[in-house]
Amino acid sequence: MIALLLSCARADREARQYSLTGQIVALGAGRQDVTVKHDDIPRFMPAMTMAYRVSDPAQLDGLTPGDTIAATLNVRESEAWLSAIRRTGHADLAAGAKPPHVMDVLERGELVPDDVLEDEHRRPRRLTDWRGHAVAVTFIYSRCPMPEFCPLMERQFADVQKRVDADPSLRDRVRLVAITFDPGHDTPDVLAAHARARGADPRIWTYLTGTPPAIEHVASRFGVSVVREGNDAAAIVHNLRTAIIDADGRVVKIYSGNEWTPVMLVDDLRSASGRG
Repeated sequence: MIALLLSCARADREARQYSLTGQIVALGAGRQDVTVKHDDIPRFMPAMTMAYRVSDPAQLDGLTPGDTIAATLNVRESEAWLSAIRRTGHADLAAGAKPPHVMDVLERGELVPDDVLEDEHRRPRRLTDWRGHAVAVTFIYSRCPMPEFCPLMERQFADVQKRVDADPSLRDRVRLVAITFDPGHDTPDVLAAHARARGADPRIWTYLTGTPPAIEHVASRFGVSVVREGNDAAAIVHNLRTAIIDADGRVVKIYSGNEWTPVMLVDDLRSASGRG
């Protein structure tokens, strides 16, 4: 089953809930999940096509591809699911349309993708190069104008870097990686200057770019959705994902949004490094 892996800021919180509207594209085997082409979810993610687990398969009884629905998206530590699903109408799916691009988001325990990317020093790098380290990965673009989006992720990483560098038990066991999803602009030279401006210590914190297909594949595996509207940097709509990867290269957790804190991330990294 293709599942959506998300994470909230605190495990002890009740699930956050969002209103979701969209059209059913496909129903999973056993009706345990449903693929929905959904509209923007304000303050959470842009419109996309994605498979979601359902809390009760009976909620899908009588529903077919093409049905339009309204539902509640519930998001809690390392999981997300739909509930309160109701049919609102039906529209034929486009005849001859290509199968929808469904995000095959990494689940807990899965190995990270091995695509070849490029760091700010033009060296080929793969996420698997950091085997033996606990790694935090986030996704940004250097022109992001929204202070609570990419710039906040980088400010948080700067704080995490400071905490890691100050802890001898973590300094050689933890790495931070920021991957751009705007490779047309964010060349290695641009990222090198950007890294210096953000105070990124190359011993700990690396920036990566790459070819558009490689970037799209890696980003989508972590649940990053990017919608570009022209060449204006302010017209790039995206969601936020920050992942924790253990020393074996397996996903431990994927945070959705910007509610995680440097203290939380350091605690996650300490545990993923075997120092928890």
